[in-house]
Amino acid sequence: MGADANTVLGNGVKLIGEAFLPGASLLLDGQLGNGVAHAVIGFGARLALGPVGLLVVAADSYSKSVTRKYLWEHLGDAVSAKKPLPPESDPAAGPAHRDSAVHREPA
Repeated sequence: MGADANTVLGNGVKLIGEAFLPGASLLLDGQLGNGVAHAVIGFGARLALGPVGLLVVAADSYSKSVTRKYLWEHLGDAVSAKKPLPPESDPAAGPAHRDSAVHREPA
């Protein structure tokens, strides 16, 4: 089995674990404190918000385990990626637009 197949299999086991215990993927990674915290918060979220709360906490745990970033960090990246660039930092504009006022002598 190649490295990619092991990664896919490992991620599948983590995802199945999250269905039973929020924080399971972090526990499998050896991050005991973070995994237990996600489990406690997950069950609290289940009591307070129902299955949706549990799902969000489980998704956050899986995201942290697989990508090393929390779910809210991914959301922040998505929001910042949608912000338009200011005209002076737009790479498509190039230097020609910034220097358009410069008069050039014919050769």
